[in-house]
Amino acid sequence: MSEARRALRQAAALAGLSIAVAAALHVPLIGRFLRGEFREGFFQAAEYPGLRLITLEESEDLWRTGAALILDARAAEVYERGHVPGALNAPAAEAGQKITPALQDAAKDRTLVVYCEGGDCQSSLALAKRLHEGGFMDIRVFSGGWEAWTAAGLPVETGPDRTPEGTAGR
Repeated sequence: MSEARRALRQAAALAGLSIAVAAALHVPLIGRFLRGEFREGFFQAAEYPGLRLITLEESEDLWRTGAALILDARAAEVYERGHVPGALNAPAAEAGQKITPALQDAAKDRTLVVYCEGGDCQSSLALAKRLHEGGFMDIRVFSGGWEAWTAAGLPVETGPDRTPEGTAGR
């Protein structure tokens, strides 16, 4: 057997062994995936044509220019400790919530930027899907979220939501 062929077989064996070990170590995670537990963390562009993911730079630009209404998908208590200045609180965890008339009127034809904690937080995507289903068509999900915003040293506001009807998601 040639040296190249033997090296190729060894590489294939190592790759197969690596996959087997990784699968064995992550059996619970694989089970959750097969049960569809992560389905909510993704979206099909065809299902949600007005929804797209954006970066910190795009989020900051939309905020600074006032070109978008910013929505914070985190719980009210977390929002009050700090949020993007001017952001409305619309907690995504409050499933089944209707979009308030104040938000509906204020944002009917505007670009919406939705964020949550960042990292593996899925609240912003859940809220964005709910908004899309409510008829909003230009929704941007700031995937870096609060974590990226504060890490970049951008302005922060504290205190409760001061919108006319309280929080946008209640």
